[in-house]
Amino acid sequence: MVALNKVLIAGRLTRKPELRKTPNGVAVTDLLIALNRDYVNLFGERQQEVCFVDVVVWGKQAEVCVQMLECSSSVLVEGRLQLDVWYAKDGEKRCKLRVAAERVQFLDKTSVHSHANVDSAQK
Repeated sequence: MVALNKVLIAGRLTRKPELRKTPNGVAVTDLLIALNRDYVNLFGERQQEVCFVDVVVWGKQAEVCVQMLECSSSVLVEGRLQLDVWYAKDGEKRCKLRVAAERVQFLDKTSVHSHANVDSAQK
C-alpha cells in the first residue's frame, strides 16, 4: 500500500511566533495559520469560512520565523501531518493533528527580500 503524507497551505499568522527550546537546546516555535475560503452558498449568498491550522517549526527555520514573522504575516508552509498524543492533568488522553513544517516561505514583501524561505535542511 502506498502512503503519502504531504501538506501545502498558505495563509496568515494569527499571532507572532515565540521561540522555545527543547531540553536538548533545539529551537521550536508554533504557528497558528488562518486559512480563509470564500464561496457562494446554495442561495447565491457570498460566504466566508476560516480554518485554523497549527504548525510546528523546528531548528534554524524556527529561529528565522521568530525573527521575521509578525501577527498577520503571510506564509506558505510545506510539511507533513503529525498526530500528537498526550495525557492531560485529569488523566484524559488528548490528541491533536498538526502540520510539521519542512519548509516555510515568507510571502510578504518586507520579509521576501531578506529571507525568501528556510527549509529543514538548514537546521
